[in-house]
Amino acid sequence: MSTNEGDESRAPLSREELIALVSRAHFGSSVHDHAGAALAAQSRLPKRVAENLGAGLGQWDFFPEVSDIVDFALGYVPPTTPEELWALARAWASDDAAARPTLMTLIGRDILDHELRRIDVPALRELVDEPRPARARALRTELGLEVPPLPQPKAAGAARANRATKSAPAAPKREAPTRMPKPDFKPPPKAPPPPDAKRYRHPKFGEGVLRAQDGTGPEAKLTIEFASGPKTLLARFVTEILP
Repeated sequence: MSTNEGDESRAPLSREELIALVSRAHFGSSVHDHAGAALAAQSRLPKRVAENLGAGLGQWDFFPEVSDIVDFALGYVPPTTPEELWALARAWASDDAAARPTLMTLIGRDILDHELRRIDVPALRELVDEPRPARARALRTELGLEVPPLPQPKAAGAARANRATKSAPAAPKREAPTRMPKPDFKPPPKAPPPPDAKRYRHPKFGEGVLRAQDGTGPEAKLTIEFASGPKTLLARFVTEILP
């Protein structure tokens, strides 16, 4: 399927075409809006979340594979009951508490924020809206959701750092990006060129190129393009010109 950049957001794309389009957007191409709209059109994720995923926008601690992004978006099933919304919250909290590099860690809170506009769960809404880290931790504990470990005190952390420097060099400090870092872009492999068309010789019409074939064997009907125009002949009346 071929699409122009202007209609990629409207035409249904295959998984491979979505991966190629989202890769271009994340790599820095000018198709951010098209990629976001295309992914949102074919996903049941909240629209804004899917658009940001497809365009490569957001605050990220790690860069997920583009194929994982597309598969997550295409496979997402929205919750329809409070129980299913609680299950989504538990999945997000579990991955977040363990700092696992998953899409739920990155955007689970955003998904909850949008889904809570459809399904009213006041306790979860209070958690998602809470800006204070300490209060958010307390709410997660009260709700039975997993909580990330507390950061180590500075004194203990400094003591461990001093011991570590004796055995290994300190790792360089990394700042969290404000936008997804650009991946190494790997364009999808090109399709192999089609094989050369078969050529045939006829005692009257000369040499020609095969355009269509119906059947097999000597009684097959061959449509051959000769210099005088196309002719449909039985295979037994022509001779194939081998390369």
